Amino acid sequence: MRTSFTLAMTYIFQPPFKLGRWSGWLVALLLNGCISSKGIMPASQPVEQEKLALGKTIEEAPAITWPTEHWWQVYQDAQLDHLVQKSLHDHPDLKKATARIALSMAMAEQAHASTLPNVGGKVSSSRERFTELSFIPKPWAGRFNWNNQATVDMSYNLDVWKQQKSAWLASLDEVHVSEAEMQQVKIELTSAMVKSYIRLAAEYQWRDLAQEELDDLRHEITIAKKALAAGLNTQLNLSRLEAKLPAAQNKLVQIELHLVLLKNQMAALSGEGPGAGDSIVRPTLHLSEPIGLPDRLPVNLVGRRPDIVAARWRVEASQKHIQSAKAAFYPNINLLGYIGFQALAFSGLFSSAGLVGNLGPAMSLPIFDGGKRRANLSAETALYDMAVEDYNATILKALESISNQLSVLGTVAAETANTQQALEKTEQAHRLAEKNYRAGLSNRVESLQTNELVLQQKEILVEQEAVRLQAYAGLMLALGGGVIDAEHTQAIH
Repeated sequence: MRTSFTLAMTYIFQPPFKLGRWSGWLVALLLNGCISSKGIMPASQPVEQEKLALGKTIEEAPAITWPTEHWWQVYQDAQLDHLVQKSLHDHPDLKKATARIALSMAMAEQAHASTLPNVGGKVSSSRERFTELSFIPKPWAGRFNWNNQATVDMSYNLDVWKQQKSAWLASLDEVHVSEAEMQQVKIELTSAMVKSYIRLAAEYQWRDLAQEELDDLRHEITIAKKALAAGLNTQLNLSRLEAKLPAAQNKLVQIELHLVLLKNQMAALSGEGPGAGDSIVRPTLHLSEPIGLPDRLPVNLVGRRPDIVAARWRVEASQKHIQSAKAAFYPNINLLGYIGFQALAFSGLFSSAGLVGNLGPAMSLPIFDGGKRRANLSAETALYDMAVEDYNATILKALESISNQLSVLGTVAAETANTQQALEKTEQAHRLAEKNYRAGLSNRVESLQTNELVLQQKEILVEQEAVRLQAYAGLMLALGGGVIDAEHTQAIH
């Protein structure tokens, strides 16, 4: 600004013929000296979802509807519903995400303020000795007196190239990022609670089976001791049975520990201390929902998964940051002014004689900045490329997760069918052993040993059912968890 003003004053006092002679050179000099953004362009492109190879697992999946926001209610467990709802209300991570939205909105308001006129007041009063060697007239020259000023100042960046507006719009996109991230926190909390609850249900069933296994072992040891006393058994066989007892007891102790740890974890997810876990009772989970995928998966997934939505908004924000960085290469035009009163004494300060004012444009033109603007544009362009690749990676990760969960569900269904067949065979063998025992054709030990095989198959079934329930939860969460509905997807398409 100071340089431009000096040049203007110089040419005002030159003869007219010289003004025409040198003005062309001056303009050419300024334009040639302007910094260029040439050669700085983004290298990444958002992936085209329609062209992605989905694979047979996804393409051949039966059609279902999109999950609702309360999708976990399909497990038909009121206690689970209560725990999830409490987690979504009281957990610190969700409150932190809410605060992050408030912070983003405040920053957006700050960016918006930069696009508006700025008006302020200034009042100053100082006692000074005025020089006798300048433009101060007598009687003030060479004497002490008051120098007083009261003005209202105004500045307004006309933002001809939309630098400030682009920054403001980018900050609005970042608000959307924070909102989507809060939704992502919701589904992550839901996921953690549901999976812990499923594992809790499995641990209760394993505890029952472990207790029955321990009781059978103790019963078998008792029989072996009686047989040894009657001379019908050996100490070796008894010792082998007794050697199994500590492991069976430890198995039950470990399950009890797992129950405590899972309850503590769920209490923390609910935003409460470990004591709240004491009130959690045995789960009663049931799942009979069909397994499949909604229609037009890749396209609709972009608008329904919070992490993809957040990644998309980051791309949008980065685009606007690039626009703002490019606008910095052009002249900046401001409208400046002030009005008020100024006097070298108190008398007459607020009079027409003391009135001062100024209004006019001011322009700054980047000629040489050591590469600062190009470096800034390069940085914003690199951030855009990173945001695009994060977006692409998030889509690929989402599709991978969906395919994985479907594969797990298909595999566990086949494994469960095989285990059911094995269980039926072992139960049949146990029934025959019981029948022979009652008929006096075999001893009690054979019946206990066949029941051990039954318990082993039941333990496997419990694990497979837990995997099925968790894989279904994983599928629902991979589809976005229903926290963003179709109405909210339109904003990013």
